[in-house]
Amino acid sequence: MLVGMTARAVLLVVVLAACGSPPRPQMYPAGSDKDDGYGDLAQKSAHLLTSTEPEPPLFTPRHRRRARPEGDPYGGDPYGGALYGGDPYGGAIDPTGPPPWAHPNAPRPPHYNATAGLTGAIEGTVTWRGALPPPLTTACGTIDPSVRVGAHNTVGGVLVYIEHIDVGRAMPSYGRPASVGGTIAKRGCVLAPALQIVTPLPAGLAIHGDATAVKLRVTLPSGTRPFDLQEAGRVLIQAQPGVTRIEAEDGSLGAAWVVASDTPYYAITDDAGRFRLDELAAGTYDVTFVRPPLAATANGKLVSGSPVITHRSIKVDAVRPARLDVVLER
Repeated sequence: MLVGMTARAVLLVVVLAACGSPPRPQMYPAGSDKDDGYGDLAQKSAHLLTSTEPEPPLFTPRHRRRARPEGDPYGGDPYGGALYGGDPYGGAIDPTGPPPWAHPNAPRPPHYNATAGLTGAIEGTVTWRGALPPPLTTACGTIDPSVRVGAHNTVGGVLVYIEHIDVGRAMPSYGRPASVGGTIAKRGCVLAPALQIVTPLPAGLAIHGDATAVKLRVTLPSGTRPFDLQEAGRVLIQAQPGVTRIEAEDGSLGAAWVVASDTPYYAITDDAGRFRLDELAAGTYDVTFVRPPLAATANGKLVSGSPVITHRSIKVDAVRPARLDVVLER
């Protein structure tokens, strides 16, 4: 009886072996001509490393193909040649390392001699002379004038900057120089802010929408382009040196202007019309004042000209701030 059961068990094992999965392929010894990598992996996982012992390579190349007569731009080695890395994946490793790569929006080095410890300064006030600009009534609604005139005829929102310098302050940098500007928002019937500066370059402009879609016309220094600003959407543009104008194609919005520059000296006047430019070297400077134009209505649409630009020359020393007060008119 026991003998019969044993025979049947042996027969069952033989049947199961015959009906099961096929046997695994033979693993050849590591380092042999037929080794497909299993042996190398086994040796790698079983090797104990000390803290000072160099780690053995995972794969050791053994066979090289004959180089192609045309120079083999993709290899000569098992997986593609020197263009794609080291021996296991195609040729010898370049000892100099990979070539440097720069992001297309990486900032350029300053075009002036950056110097620390500069003590010169320019400060002043911008005021308005003449009749105050009135609000505008449009099909979209009532729009405040783009020029902000205060109680004492002081003008806020005026851009003050110095474009050309030979020696200037070093800009703060955390991986790349600190930047300002670059954001515009549609707020009801206007694009805000009406005027801003974007620096340093290269930089981008982001236009954010609200609950109503609009077709935009963006006039860059290189030309004019149309854009669809969807509800709660966003339009991205690469800033170009100079002045960019952003407006609605149908004239329904108060326009916005962007000045793109690499200058380290810029300010926007506050509601009291005040500004200050610090850390200047001694010398004579051309200071630029830019204010948005006053808009008007024609056939129910908003129309406006170009920003009003005023230049003033001033001498700066290293002891006391130079005073520069400017009066703007319509």
